[in-house]
Amino acid sequence: MKENKTIIVIALAAILIAGSLIFLGLRLGNDSGSSNQLSFAEQLEDYQKQQEQLQIEAQAQQEKQAAEQAKNVIPPNDDDHILGDTDALISIIEYSDFECPFCKRFYKTPKQAIADNPGVVNSVFRHFPLGFHDPLATQQALASECVADIGGNDKFWQYHDKIFETTDSNGKGMEVSELTTLATEVGVNTNEFQACLDSEKFLADVQADMKSGADAGVTGTPGNIIRNNKTGEVRFLPGAYPIEAIQAAIDELK
Repeated sequence: MKENKTIIVIALAAILIAGSLIFLGLRLGNDSGSSNQLSFAEQLEDYQKQQEQLQIEAQAQQEKQAAEQAKNVIPPNDDDHILGDTDALISIIEYSDFECPFCKRFYKTPKQAIADNPGVVNSVFRHFPLGFHDPLATQQALASECVADIGGNDKFWQYHDKIFETTDSNGKGMEVSELTTLATEVGVNTNEFQACLDSEKFLADVQADMKSGADAGVTGTPGNIIRNNKTGEVRFLPGAYPIEAIQAAIDELK
């Protein structure tokens, strides 16, 4: 019985392949009179080029739609963790996952942009822990919020750096107990921190960050939206872009 089914499947596959080739041949053969003079191989190559061009145009359309959606990003506000001048003209709004290896590669780049554009650029960090990096990614996000709550914005950024320096990424980059150790290292009261982390006090805040990112078209990390805070114009750079690309976006928005 299995052999009969296999023969039937093979036969159907052969019919489908043959049909596709016939359809392609008819389609190419029905082009303009000049194309009829081309060999089948030449017509096939022409058809493939047409399909590649359609794919390029479709990708360009998707990127245009993503850039348009990125305009929905919530402007920097008092609830954000901001590095640099809070009144800066340009913000690098980063949706990030502490367990994302690309975020680990990227985390120093916004600092460099701030140094290269003093008083003009700031960096905004928002949480976007990916499901396949959980539960650790969300625990790291909660831990950073606890540090900020206890120690303030400067401690948050110190802790932010500590996590990225410590983790090996990909959802199992460190032991949960290390979160407490790192909090102690940046000068946060251990007992207060542990109580905060255990309570998941800031889970709703992390989830709100994720929703705002999704509303702005973020689907992966790091999801970077470079925003002119005066005009509202944005550039959407999803991924661990090098400083040169970030600077080019900044210059365009300036």
